[in-house]
Amino acid sequence: MPYNKKLARVASTVATVLFTTFCSPAFADDNVFDIVGLRLGMTPEQAVQALKTHGIGADKIYEIRMAYGYSDGVNHGLKTDDFLARITAGKVDIQGNKRREESFELMFSPPPAGGMLVGVRRMLANNVDPITGGQFSQALLDKYGAVSASTTGIQHWRFGSGDMNCLSTNPNGTGVSLPTTDIRQKKGILDLVYRKAGGGKYRLDLFLHSRGKDLAQCASMLEYRVSATANQPATRVQATMIDVQSWVKAELAANERVDKLRSEAIEKRVGKGSKPSL
Repeated sequence: MPYNKKLARVASTVATVLFTTFCSPAFADDNVFDIVGLRLGMTPEQAVQALKTHGIGADKIYEIRMAYGYSDGVNHGLKTDDFLARITAGKVDIQGNKRREESFELMFSPPPAGGMLVGVRRMLANNVDPITGGQFSQALLDKYGAVSASTTGIQHWRFGSGDMNCLSTNPNGTGVSLPTTDIRQKKGILDLVYRKAGGGKYRLDLFLHSRGKDLAQCASMLEYRVSATANQPATRVQATMIDVQSWVKAELAANERVDKLRSEAIEKRVGKGSKPSL
């Protein structure tokens, strides 16, 4: 089970948007898919620089580190070296009695095959000068191009080498979520993609999505949720972006490494055992 080591608290949990943020023209390739300059595959240093370029101060950017725990059968507190798992950031603008807030959660794949940005969540709350839901939706289309799927209040794009939403079975094709570390409903990336067999093991040949047969089918995705109709002010918006394939591969590699460390620890403990007096 992972062991979380939180180095700092998040300063802000909601967010803001300005219309000008989304006025870039659409492109014909996957390079269009970024959130205020944050792109999947970035290193932590590149991601932090993108946040700073977006106007978030260094004192509002926080790291959350994590380690994997394992046991040799007797000692249950063994852990891997810790690594950067998440970055959170936020900023607030207050004008009179109105607030414009923005927060980010950036998730990085674990070692030994990780260390890259694989998940982004952006929360926006703008009660200062919001544009309408229709204007916001059009701005998204201007930047990202035609949607892969949509439903009321949701616009969804798929990109990368895959073409399937492996995180959802919704008939409308939408539904993108990120792993959660909430102890009440803890779910990792493998829980969002695969079914489990006995003993808590994952069936890598059995996807939650019934049409899934191979990880190569899983697309990278971007999804915006705008809680406003066409003519209402878009005061609350959520954006989620994820690289499913890279994240799953890194998590599987991390699990394999932990299993190896566990086996080595057990072998080492057994080798030091002493014969009992009989």
